[in-house]
Amino acid sequence: MKRSEVDPKYTWDLSYLYKDNNEWYKDYNKFCKYKGVFKKYQGRLNNVDTLIEYFEKNKECDLLVTRLYMYVANNLNTDLSNKDYNEMMGQLVSTSSLINEEDSFVESELLSYSDDYLKSLIKEPRLKNHRFYLKDLMKDKAHVLSEKEEKLLSGVSNFAGDSGDVFDSLTDVDFKFADVKDSNNKKHTLTQATYSLLMRSTDRVLRKNAYTTYFTKYKDFNNTIFTNYYSNLKADNFYSKVRHHKSRFDAALYNENISPKLYYKLKEKVNENIPLINRYYQLRKKALKLDVLTNYDNSVSICGDFDKKYTYTDAQDIVLKALQPLGDDYIDLIKLAFNQRWIDVYPTENKLSGGYENCGYNCRPVILLNFVGVVNDVFTLGHELGHAMHSYKADHAQPYETHDYTIFLAEIASTFNEILINKYLLDHATTSDERLYFLDKYVKLFVGTIFAQMEYSEFEEYAHDLVNKNLPISKEILNSYWSELEKKYFSVTEPDDLKQYFWSVIPHFYRSFYVYKYATGLISAVALSTMVLEGGKPELDRYFHMLESGGSDYSTNILKRAGVDLTTDTPYDMAFKQLKNAIDEMEKIIDKK
Repeated sequence: MKRSEVDPKYTWDLSYLYKDNNEWYKDYNKFCKYKGVFKKYQGRLNNVDTLIEYFEKNKECDLLVTRLYMYVANNLNTDLSNKDYNEMMGQLVSTSSLINEEDSFVESELLSYSDDYLKSLIKEPRLKNHRFYLKDLMKDKAHVLSEKEEKLLSGVSNFAGDSGDVFDSLTDVDFKFADVKDSNNKKHTLTQATYSLLMRSTDRVLRKNAYTTYFTKYKDFNNTIFTNYYSNLKADNFYSKVRHHKSRFDAALYNENISPKLYYKLKEKVNENIPLINRYYQLRKKALKLDVLTNYDNSVSICGDFDKKYTYTDAQDIVLKALQPLGDDYIDLIKLAFNQRWIDVYPTENKLSGGYENCGYNCRPVILLNFVGVVNDVFTLGHELGHAMHSYKADHAQPYETHDYTIFLAEIASTFNEILINKYLLDHATTSDERLYFLDKYVKLFVGTIFAQMEYSEFEEYAHDLVNKNLPISKEILNSYWSELEKKYFSVTEPDDLKQYFWSVIPHFYRSFYVYKYATGLISAVALSTMVLEGGKPELDRYFHMLESGGSDYSTNILKRAGVDLTTDTPYDMAFKQLKNAIDEMEKIIDKK
């Protein structure tokens, strides 16, 4: 569908940012004038008045570039081939990089000053909005190097951090897969984009052929991918050691003030509940009437083809009703998103695939969808609206300096909404198969977001530990360890020769020790949604306070005030109780079939 064919009410309105490209260029020219501005502050931040002036100038610059980016990036994503927007984005990125480089001295310079001076800044009333940043900066003093060393590391990072880009280029661009056949000998196109769709097909022959063809490609490039990943491991280890951390693991947790106790509690509780997942896969095996459950049977629906279709109006209605427990003010805000055209709804020519939410301080959130009417589109709408509400509330409750929340918190509000939507659809299911479908969807959320991500984390721990301790490492060693993890986490599934290469598919490994946050996000969302649904106004107020807190404190402190302490058993027990209940009901329905 051409974009011109879409009713404007189903496209987002970006005119509140800029009326047209000419207006954008007027602000871009203003932005260009920041080149060289920050250099004049270098060596002068030991004066409070100068520091305050710097912070204000930096804020002006950031607000401007955010607005510029919001306009050009979101316009570009609805027309990826647009020459004008591509040119504008190139100009913006180039200028931003130059300004950021000129501005890179600040943290190292501040940390070169005495503790007494830094403590005086924290007490300075005029710097109250910067207080959390300054306290966090002081915490990092032992890990920030001299200005000269920081500049050297910055230069190294221009080429030492390319492993992820190499991986993306290899797997997304260079990998070409042969067509695969179904049980009727019909050919199907296999790509990175179609693989997951083919794995959900009810045709088992097609699933097997897609699985075999896909992973054989990764087997063939096992050496190349290992070599690339090994480079990433060595780079991570180098940066961590240079900054005086024991390991990349310690550095990752330290940077966000995450206690190792939290991580190990997550690991303990997930491992403790692995039998639940094995029980679930036994149920899948029974429901699908299979003698052997293979790796290509794990994504197909146990309810056959669930092809219920939803209009966008249907989706809006479900979201509004499902999220009613969050109160009228929250619902009114979602209606505002619908009525003020925050959302770009339908797939069109040259539009970016998938979905996302994008926002910036003083810029209302926008949401990109590719709505085709399947049930997942309903969940995506609710998910992205969760991000949008989180951003909106944080931006309106916090000053610019503390509005931006961390990745650790980022998926809680979105997943919270998905949980409520799933509950609503379960409650309104009209058949046992429909109810089974949404129970299965809920359980698979746990599998993919908690158990699989913890499996990935354990693999990361192992690989990084080998490098950190100068122990032997090879593709064979990593392949073997992945096979061990598969046996532990998913023992019901029949092992095969190709599954050992699955680790080489995961792009998240090039952003080390990130994946566990998916698990903590879902655990937190389940715990918070349970408290809100079973509680009253105090629980809801605490949840909204979490959303409004933005980045004003460390993530775990914000969560604790909302009622979730991830170093204790309580949130995990609440979440896994929900999982057990869903599996119990699935078993009852399947046994009656």
